[in-house]
Amino acid sequence: MVTTAGNGRSEQDLDLTSAVSALETFATGLAADGYTLEVARTGPEELTVEIVPGFDACEDCLIPKGLFSEMISHRLRSEGVRFSELFLVYPTD
Repeated sequence: MVTTAGNGRSEQDLDLTSAVSALETFATGLAADGYTLEVARTGPEELTVEIVPGFDACEDCLIPKGLFSEMISHRLRSEGVRFSELFLVYPTD
């Protein structure tokens, strides 16, 4: 499941909803390994995606951060989500 937080309205909210929808597949896979994916609009053109570990999260199951960031960015852009910067926060950050 993807959780959201945002500080925008109207068009930004639509983008956040689209981002959540676009990342649902990733969220499902992460949930199987004990993680939650959270998405927030952190600025007019910024999205933050945070991978939050649960109690029984599999530390060895996460792919390298750089690769996952590229995959997320590609997925969002292919779904028409507008952003200029994407921040990916890993549990080790």
